[in-house]
Amino acid sequence: MTLELHTTAARLDRAAPAGPQRDTARYARLAERYGRTGVAPFIANPDVEVVELLGGAGASGYARVRRWAVTPGDVIAPTGAEDLALSEYLDVLAARRLRPAFLAVSDETPFCRRGFDVSAIADEAVIDLPTFTLAGSKRANLRHSTTSARRAGLAVLPYAPWQDGQIQEISSEWLRTKRGGELGFTLSRHDEVAGQLQDRETDLWVIVDGAGRVQAWCTWRHYLAGQGRVVDVMRRRMDAPNPAMDCLLATVVETYRDAGLAEASLASVPRDHGAMADRVYPSRSLRAYKQKFNPRWEPRWLAVPAARHRPFALAAVAAAYCPGGLRRAVFRNK
Repeated sequence: MTLELHTTAARLDRAAPAGPQRDTARYARLAERYGRTGVAPFIANPDVEVVELLGGAGASGYARVRRWAVTPGDVIAPTGAEDLALSEYLDVLAARRLRPAFLAVSDETPFCRRGFDVSAIADEAVIDLPTFTLAGSKRANLRHSTTSARRAGLAVLPYAPWQDGQIQEISSEWLRTKRGGELGFTLSRHDEVAGQLQDRETDLWVIVDGAGRVQAWCTWRHYLAGQGRVVDVMRRRMDAPNPAMDCLLATVVETYRDAGLAEASLASVPRDHGAMADRVYPSRSLRAYKQKFNPRWEPRWLAVPAARHRPFALAAVAAAYCPGGLRRAVFRNK
């Protein structure tokens, strides 16, 4: 099935974004061009204060939580200039008297060389698109649910503006079932999607039933010189047919494969940190769901200046994700 690719348009002491001069679209283009993992596009998120590097040829950024600079992923820089960009970024943070916490970096080597404490914190679910297929035993459950959805008349389509009302309705309904509001930092919020579409930073796909009613939707951000996509916002109706989301994601992945893209990321899943952490962010069930796609799991690392800083860095990371604070995160929305 070939579809047309449609790319449209705890209280924190956090540094404010740079105001109207913040060139979000340019940062997203830098991430698309030089980002090597699915974390890269989130440098353009409003939670992140961007630091331009290498005279504007590269960038990194952070969410400020007290004196911590929580940085999403690797620095973004042209090939061969990554180490220079990292050194420049660390100098900027030192000048601002901020303590760095790098979340979900792909290579621990440059941090170990600088004496950082490095620990595995998450795994990114990566799909090699040229070889992706629903055939075979490892994706049998995904194949069966996708086939069931298509037989029931569900169809995956690119977003169209007339669907905005339904997309908002689904998002509001979804949010009422969750705790602590929408997370941020390396996840987008619904009210950010319109701007991302306008700036061509994301793709939005929907799955509709025979009557044209949207049952679920998802967005995908760009990286790997335009050859990679990472799933970002995912929403479904509470009464949507059970296989709707499976079919939506599988069909989009197939579409990207047929368009000649190289890689699709189902994003990172934190390592298991116990029941309370799973209550805030359900990593166990999320990992089990993504395993249906039989991805390649790539380790992602937390890098902090010293081992004694790790518990405080983890608290800062959690605060960066939770806009209403960690206590609020365990209660359901009304």
